[in-house]
Amino acid sequence: MRTQFNATSAEDWKRTMLELQWPTFVTNVDGVVQSWNTGCEQLLGYGTEVIGERVHTLLSTPLEGLRLDGLIRQALQGERLMGVEVPFRHADGRVRLTVCSVALLKDLKGGDLGLVFTCAPLSGEQGTLKSGRQHFYESLLNVLPAPLAILNPQGQYVFCNEVSIRNPEIRAWIIGKTDEEYVTYRGFDRAMLERRQAHYRQSVQERRSVTFEEVFDSAERGRVVQARTYTPVYDDTGELSMVLGYGLEITELRAAQEALQTLNSELEARVTARTAQLEVANRQIQHDAFHDALTGLPNGALFTDRLEQAISRSRQVGHPTYAVLRLDTDRFKAVNDTLGHPAGDALLRELALRLRGVVRASDTVARQGGDEFTILLEPTPTPAQVKELADRLRQAVRAPVNLNGEEVVVSASLGIVPGDEHYASAAEILRDADIAMYRAKAAGRGSSQVFSAEMREQTIREGRLEQELRAALVRDELQVVYQPIIDLRTGRAAGFEALVRWQHPRRGLLGPGEFLPVAAESGLEQQIDRWVLRRACLDMMAWKQGHPRSRLLTLSVNFSAEHFSAPGTVDFLQDVLHETGFDPARLHIEITESVLLGQTQAILQTLQQVQALGVKLHLDDFGTGYSSLSYLHHYPLDTLKIDRSFVLSMLENRSSAELVRTIVAMTRNMNLSAVAEGVENQEQFAALQALGCEFAQGYFFSRPLPLADACQVVEELDARQDDRE
Repeated sequence: MRTQFNATSAEDWKRTMLELQWPTFVTNVDGVVQSWNTGCEQLLGYGTEVIGERVHTLLSTPLEGLRLDGLIRQALQGERLMGVEVPFRHADGRVRLTVCSVALLKDLKGGDLGLVFTCAPLSGEQGTLKSGRQHFYESLLNVLPAPLAILNPQGQYVFCNEVSIRNPEIRAWIIGKTDEEYVTYRGFDRAMLERRQAHYRQSVQERRSVTFEEVFDSAERGRVVQARTYTPVYDDTGELSMVLGYGLEITELRAAQEALQTLNSELEARVTARTAQLEVANRQIQHDAFHDALTGLPNGALFTDRLEQAISRSRQVGHPTYAVLRLDTDRFKAVNDTLGHPAGDALLRELALRLRGVVRASDTVARQGGDEFTILLEPTPTPAQVKELADRLRQAVRAPVNLNGEEVVVSASLGIVPGDEHYASAAEILRDADIAMYRAKAAGRGSSQVFSAEMREQTIREGRLEQELRAALVRDELQVVYQPIIDLRTGRAAGFEALVRWQHPRRGLLGPGEFLPVAAESGLEQQIDRWVLRRACLDMMAWKQGHPRSRLLTLSVNFSAEHFSAPGTVDFLQDVLHETGFDPARLHIEITESVLLGQTQAILQTLQQVQALGVKLHLDDFGTGYSSLSYLHHYPLDTLKIDRSFVLSMLENRSSAELVRTIVAMTRNMNLSAVAEGVENQEQFAALQALGCEFAQGYFFSRPLPLADACQVVEELDARQDDRE
């Protein structure tokens, strides 16, 4: 709110202010007192002698002048300041605490005449407390063991502690003086002043702390070395408020360093014969500091340095001359977990050789960490050549590797960032390369993606979606829907699979594909799985109580891999079953193959404990992942779920049909059950029945529905089957 007073002339407002009974005074826009009424005389003890003086001279300490400058700037911008605490110095030398209002004074033409200060004394316990607090702060600054001075925006000293200047007379004299006046007064070298002024200007211009070393001679202590720092402080409007100058005496440290340097020189003279060995050792240390110990490639620090140099060279020629690729090995963790870390290390060394063999001599391949590599292409090939190089890199990674007699095949996802004139640092480029690489993984692993601004925007959207999802869990916006699972031998429903949906407040009902990937990346997937399990068990039991004659059906719930590496999973299942009264024999936990790629013994123990509760274990999406038959022998599984992609194409694709037939036959021979997902038509239904597949689900039978509607579908299926029988 802009608040101001208007006056026809300077004499008008002076006369008006003098007539006010409240302690009131008026300054011009520079803070020079223009009018001083009797209320102010009674409050502070000064008469008209203060007219023409800056109001800063009436404050309790020069430090308060810095705060007053900020208040004046606010008032000149039209802001009415109310209840501002201002400590004045009374004519008798005591500190008088006041509460002031400050307003802008304008003439009738809208010109700024000055500022109106209206004051009231702050007394009693509150005034004593604030006065004591001010004294405490100044005492605190004075007892600091390091030199500290405070300068106003004009470069004048407003505070100087005792450690900075031990002589009290000089310490009192310096207030209001500049560095130039101080150096002249003390007779110091003018070069010291020039260095100080240069670093002072640098700190203010660059809006940051600047530290430098200063050497001078003291009459009391002789040669003194200080590490000095200038730190600019800005107010809320961005205006310079003050500059802190502080230091640390390092005279003894420098003397020790110089003595050590002298000693080192003497030692070097005695060990000339070993200089060559030391140089070799030093080169090795330098190499190790910037190279990966496992692969011998440049490490992240060296890569970043070379990328920064490439950015700098690009600015000199006026256009980007580089490109960056980020490569991540897909499913590398599976190699470590199944074959051991030595095999994983051997794989990384082999991949490093292959990548280095694909790129040019002028390019840089670095190991960024783990199973990630970064590649700097300089000078830049054409976009087509970059894409062709990315394809050759992926092919090189995909070639089989023999590890301890085991043939291993891995793939790689690549993010590509062409050089752009808008990039100012290596960190920005690596950030976008990381985004592109994760987009490549999301697109199906083993692929490459060229970064675009839309990807960054999508990452931001996903971050926003993560926050909304966390709020959704609190606001109970998630829902559970149920898809019937059909017994192909009887044509009746055998159970339901519980699936999650999100009733988004703005976007409507969202399917799992729109938010579960974000949940997995942000660590929320486990929480959502547990919520779905408890809700589904409660729903099923509530339905059973309301429909006591309905058949008992099974309940299938998906559990991500995180459950089986986190403690408490078995206890949670046991608690939910006890809480809801749900029959554990009718609960099916669906897991993916990624669960089985972890620490084998620990996973096996957890799965056995889950099965000991009476809960069945289903392996979901079988055939799409690592698909090792050793899983089926090693882990306590009850059912394999055939991925929908094979079911959808089994009538048109011979290999898909053969794979479905093989899985069904395998489950029969191993005394397991088979569930086919994604059945959409009568032909697929009939083909699965002919193969002897036991169970199926899909849109041919029903979409996922609320429980009441899903149970209605089950009743209709039962009625239809009754008619056939």
